[in-house]
Order: sequence, then C-alpha cells, then structure tokens
Amino acid sequence: MLEVRRGVSVLQQVAQPGVEIADKLHAAIQWRLLFPVVGHVLHLPPELFFPLAGVGCVLVLAFVITVLRRRGADFGFAGLAAIILGAGSWFFTSVCWLGYFDAWVVLGLLLVAFAEASWPVWLACLWAPWVDERFVLAVPLALLCRWSLRTATGKALAWKSELALPAGLTLAFVVVRLGVLGGKSAAGATVGGYLNALETSGATGPRIAWGIWEGLRIGWLGVAAALLLLGRERAVLIGVAVVVLVAVGIGTAQDFSRAMMFVVPVALLGAVLAVGREAKFPRWLPRTAAVLALLLPAHLVMSNRVNPIYYFYHELAALHSPPPAVMPELIELRAIGEMEQGEFSKAAEDFTLAIRLADNPAGPSRHRGLLAASQGRWEEAKRDFATVIEHDPENPEGWFLLAQVKLATGDVEGAKSDLEQARTRAPTDWPTRPDVARVLARLIQTRP
Repeated sequence: MLEVRRGVSVLQQVAQPGVEIADKLHAAIQWRLLFPVVGHVLHLPPELFFPLAGVGCVLVLAFVITVLRRRGADFGFAGLAAIILGAGSWFFTSVCWLGYFDAWVVLGLLLVAFAEASWPVWLACLWAPWVDERFVLAVPLALLCRWSLRTATGKALAWKSELALPAGLTLAFVVVRLGVLGGKSAAGATVGGYLNALETSGATGPRIAWGIWEGLRIGWLGVAAALLLLGRERAVLIGVAVVVLVAVGIGTAQDFSRAMMFVVPVALLGAVLAVGREAKFPRWLPRTAAVLALLLPAHLVMSNRVNPIYYFYHELAALHSPPPAVMPELIELRAIGEMEQGEFSKAAEDFTLAIRLADNPAGPSRHRGLLAASQGRWEEAKRDFATVIEHDPENPEGWFLLAQVKLATGDVEGAKSDLEQARTRAPTDWPTRPDVARVLARLIQTRP
C-alpha cells in the first residue's frame, strides 16, 4: 500500500541512518536523513515519529498567517489564505501517507522567501535539503520571491546575506551530497539511478495537467495574483521560473502533484501582494476560493495511478471496516495458501502482517506457530502458541499445541501441565481423538 510503503523504508533509516533502502521504489531517500536521525537519536517510537510530518503542517499554516498579518492582513483574510494554500498536495501527502515530510520542505522554502531576518534563511538552507534534496531545485524561485517582494515594496535587499550566502549554503549541500556521499550511495540514490528508475514515460498530457492542478488546486489563484500584481519585469521573471520549475518537477518525480510544493512560495507571494488591494478583486473571492478548496475533490496524482483524498468520516469507517489489502483474515488466508505451496518465507511474512493487523491475533499466530514447528524452530513456535493462549485461553487447541512443543523440547512437566489445561477445557471425548491419543501415549513413554 502506497500509504504506508514509504513509512516502512523510513523506519529502516531510523534504525540505521544511511542504510541502503531495500524497497527500490524508495531507494532515493537514502540520504534524506534529517528526521530519521532525529528519530534515531531520540529513540522515538513510530507513533511519535510519524506525526512530526503533521507538526510541519501546523508550522507552515502558522507561518503563512504570521507573514500575512505582518503585512497588514486581518485574521479573516489570513485564515482564508491559509486554508487555500493548505488544501494542496504537500499537506495531504504529509498527513495521509507515512514517511513523507513535504510540509517541512515547504516550510524551508517559505522561510527562504519570507523570513524577516536573514538567519532563518540560512538555517533553512542548512536543514531543509536533508529532508528532500529537491529543495535545492526550488531555492532559486524562493530567493526570486524574496527579491521580488523587497523590490515591489521599495525595500533594499542585502545581497550578500540574503542571496549570496543562502545560494552558497545550497551549493555546499550539493557538493556534499553528490561529491562526498555520491560514492557511498546505493544505485537508486544516485542521480542517474534515480532518474532511470522513474516511471513517467507512460504519463499522458491530461494526467500531467491534472497533476499540476492538484499540486496547489485553488492555490494557483495565488500564483495568478502574484503575476498580476507584480510589475511587468518581475512578473515575467517569476512566470518563467514557475514554468521551468514545474517542468523540472514533473521530469524528476513520479508523483506529479507532490512536485508542485516547490511553487507554494509564489502562491503566498500573491496573497501578500493582495493585502491592501482588495479593490482590485471581488470581495467574495477569498471566501469562495476557501470554500472551493475545502469542497472540491482532491487527489494525489502520479504517473501511473491516482489516489483520491477522502474525508475524515471515510477514514474512520475504513478503520472499522478495513479495505481488502489490510484485512487480516484475507492476509491469513493468503499465507495459508503460500504455506501449502511451499513458499514458507512469504507465508511467514504474511502471517506476521496478519498478526499485527488483527484485533485478535490467535488465528494467524497459531498458523505461524505451526509453520515454525514444522521447521524445527521450537522457541518461535512456543512464543506463537503462547500468544494463542493469551488471546483465546478457553480454546483447548492452543494449550495442546504448546504442550506438543514442550514435549518435543524435553519439557515433560510443562507438557503435562498444558495437556491438563487443554483437557479441562475440551469435550469429554477429547482424549480419544487420534492426535491427542498419540501425544498422551508418547507422554506415558517418557515418564521416568
């Protein structure tokens, strides 16, 4: 499942930062280490680690409101702008899929473009590329937004501290990433390997256009506002830069809509320039745009598939009635079939997945224990049968299976105790069952 597949690879990084990623689809994230290192150093469990992406969403929206308020916008306009800019692919990816930290990339770009002081710009250029290397592709556009806003408002720009130093820090990352780490990168984490692994050749024109739209959705109004409200020279520069970055984003990403996160600074620039110029656009426009941003269907668009974004009530329903891909009963049945066909490794993986997903893991634990016992892995079998007993203590079968494992490993007294537990829970004719009778006979033979 795409919703969790990246998360599995990121957890590998948390356990061992810099490790080669086994999943070839996500091999490129080998050196996207900011959050894996944080999780590794702080020993964060998954339930605390993955929500860091959502924290980034909150910070981005707070920063958007802060920037607009500093420019004189009232809370109403700032809030509506935050809704419009927040209802984009960067937000949906961060809160819907595990292991994606797009919100932090957007935060870094907005700091570069709109931070009042220079030091947040420097810091963003230091940490944000370690969230996603493609941050460096969007830095020029963010710096162009910074220059355009300063010149549009008649303020001077400190070229060394606000342009040259951020550009130098970004270039330093490129040298480290491609030079120092280039020789230590797995095939999928090199530039050539990454581009060769992209599956974008089959994407149609309408699919690409749809992906571009879904990247910002109603937020493209902010881009349009920036081009309309800037002077002609600055508008041409921004417009050309947006077109180039959109093309680069489409050409370097299989997920088209996510690539549009690099244009968010231009959308916010349009909202900033609109402050105080309400006479230039209808008064109903911000409210209507915010409503549309919330109500229009949203999608994450990739070259080979489209994932709809569902409302919260749909996800709550899925929690109680999971889709087939995560139904433990179906996964357990698949594992049983794999075990019968001799695909023991796949069966063990699917039994493990079913155990993790099931409310009551007794069934898949029983089958995984049988698989382990058939291969002589007695300790693993013992643990699985103990799990069966823990979750279904009144079923005699769990006690009987555990007794057989203990008998096979020489724990006669433990086997006798478990058989007694099974007998007290079983029907009266249980000892006459052939398999039970064989175990009882063997137990008698082993008595001193």
